[in-house]
Amino acid sequence: MSDQISPRARFATDLAEYRKAAKMTQTTLASRIRCHESLISHVETGRRAPTLEIAENADRVFGLDGHFAALFTKISQSPALGWFARWVEEIEPRAVILQSWDPLLIPGILQTPDYARAIFQTTSTPEQVNERVQARTSRIAIFDGSSPPTFTALIDEGVLHRPIGGSKVLTAQLRYLLEMAHHPRITIQLVPTAAGCVPGMMSAFGLARLRDGSEVVSTDSVLSGQVTADHDAVARIKQRYDSIRADAQPKSATQQTIEDAIKKWTR
Repeated sequence: MSDQISPRARFATDLAEYRKAAKMTQTTLASRIRCHESLISHVETGRRAPTLEIAENADRVFGLDGHFAALFTKISQSPALGWFARWVEEIEPRAVILQSWDPLLIPGILQTPDYARAIFQTTSTPEQVNERVQARTSRIAIFDGSSPPTFTALIDEGVLHRPIGGSKVLTAQLRYLLEMAHHPRITIQLVPTAAGCVPGMMSAFGLARLRDGSEVVSTDSVLSGQVTADHDAVARIKQRYDSIRADAQPKSATQQTIEDAIKKWTR
């Protein structure tokens, strides 16, 4: 039976079993892992995917030799995740600074399940959709850890007016985006349509500075994606990011623009 369930389901089951065997409540485990109690509950019920930090801390708390870390690796290396598994597994959980540029969609880490599902339904088989939606939306959990990164998301204003999934799905997504814009570790800035053809209109990309000071970039395109720490590639993407951000609205103006878009879609 154990070989027939997914690594994520095994992680959830094992976490609950090790916790109960140690006679710990979810509150106690959360305290020792240094995360919110609700996150432990969500992981054990399968509503949230575990983070690398949770896996490593669970191994530490229960005195295990990489059991949960190995399960996390299997979760992140699911074939449905493709090249992005490396970014999710190795980069985001270890980042101290994250930056992204998205000219066509809400950034993946800030997407609601319904918004993400509407995107994946156009390119994925039914069997892949749920897994990809979960993999994408669970990434927000990195902000629940003891040392979350700072994140600056640059988004083209036109994204607010592209009804991915229909008006109701987009409205819910914009409300969630506005909520996350008030998160103390997240900065969201819109690049106004009036800025014209800013650098980077052809593709989304992300940058990360890791705890050891190294820098990594990810680029996405229709056919493929890439994660690289190549110095020249990082330098080019950083220069492009700075150029795009020069045209971006400040936080307060961005929040007002999002509110205006919500009013438009709820008329």
